[in-house]
Amino acid sequence: MIIERATTDDLDAIDEIEQHSFKVPWPRATFEGELGREWARIDVVRDPHVIAFNNYWLVAGELHILAIATHPDRRRAGIAGLLLAHAMDAARAVGATLATLEVRKGNTPAIALYQRAGFKTVHTRQRYYQDDGEDALVMLCDLTPAT
Repeated sequence: MIIERATTDDLDAIDEIEQHSFKVPWPRATFEGELGREWARIDVVRDPHVIAFNNYWLVAGELHILAIATHPDRRRAGIAGLLLAHAMDAARAVGATLATLEVRKGNTPAIALYQRAGFKTVHTRQRYYQDDGEDALVMLCDLTPAT
């Protein structure tokens, strides 16, 4: 498996994974736009084709995770954890000291992934998701090295 930056050639695979992974998938155009933003990153895992992606931002000393998804045929193999660790390492490399994200309160597998990586729930955004009014957990992780 290889983790590398996504290109426009990866958009079909990213879109397919997105469609299988989220209640309200983002349109392909969203990811296309992300590829052109200086602060945005989309990393993909290839084995040899794209099997997972992570869309995140590196802004103002922070890492903000927007979406991590793995193709349904490849889930439960630790791939999302590898992508998350990769993003956290990239953030530390540019001096980021905090990681943030929002996750659906009912997304138990994602919450467990984030907790294993050191994220803690700091707030609940009531009725955050417009499609069904589900709450979002706001999670933070300190990226500074332990002393």
